[in-house]
Amino acid sequence: MTGAVSIAVQPLGPLGVVGSLCRTAIFYTWSGVHLLAITGAALARPESDLWYRWARGWVRFGLGIFRIEVECEGLDRLPAGGDCVVLANHRSNFDVLAVIQAFGKRETRWVAKRELRRVPVFGLALQVTGQILIDRGNHAQAIDELRRNLGRRGASVVFFPEGHRSDGLELLRFKKGGAAFAIDAGLPVVPLAISGSECLLPRGSMTPRPGAIRLRVGEPIDISGMTADDRESLTARVRDEIDALLALVERRPAPTEPAPGSSMRE
Repeated sequence: MTGAVSIAVQPLGPLGVVGSLCRTAIFYTWSGVHLLAITGAALARPESDLWYRWARGWVRFGLGIFRIEVECEGLDRLPAGGDCVVLANHRSNFDVLAVIQAFGKRETRWVAKRELRRVPVFGLALQVTGQILIDRGNHAQAIDELRRNLGRRGASVVFFPEGHRSDGLELLRFKKGGAAFAIDAGLPVVPLAISGSECLLPRGSMTPRPGAIRLRVGEPIDISGMTADDRESLTARVRDEIDALLALVERRPAPTEPAPGSSMRE
């Protein structure tokens, strides 16, 4: 994919905007209540998957109220019963909900800044549900935190290596942190392409639109024998594979050359 690609977003009429804002208000109100329930379940039964079942219920509610469908191909490629590192492109806040919905009973773990622990209720929920809270300036602590929360029921640790959402459809630079995590933890890397969410909640918008999010899971990459010296080449490989997966999902020509700004950084 070369050059900036714009996103075609269907405008909402006045009634559509009002309806979307009302659904957003309901969603956030219910989310606050549900977050307390998820936290309580994780504290009361830490070895159970009860909290995750409730979390999946929250996801279904959110997608349902906004009338969003999730389609996913290639789920059988995820390592059965084992941990893995999933690297995905990022286009919308709905990406998180779409991944949780698509992966079903397979638990996901998300990497967040350690500072979020200070946020009332939300910070506690992140900790008790085993999310990966890292100090970005302390790589050793980040790996220890990752390992501490894995190995219980087979989880997918999800990274958005672009770091933030793109303003268009082109992939941004990929950071190497996800590849470094996978190599240090000895976990396979799974590329994941996410398409369509950019049209449902454009960046900066507070009015979600109904529609579909499509995901496609790539073939796992075995990192056996890789060292820290391989993280750049692994990151580049994953980026190329995600770009190729997006081409399949969006039915466009496969990329034949690196997109502008495709270089990696820490």
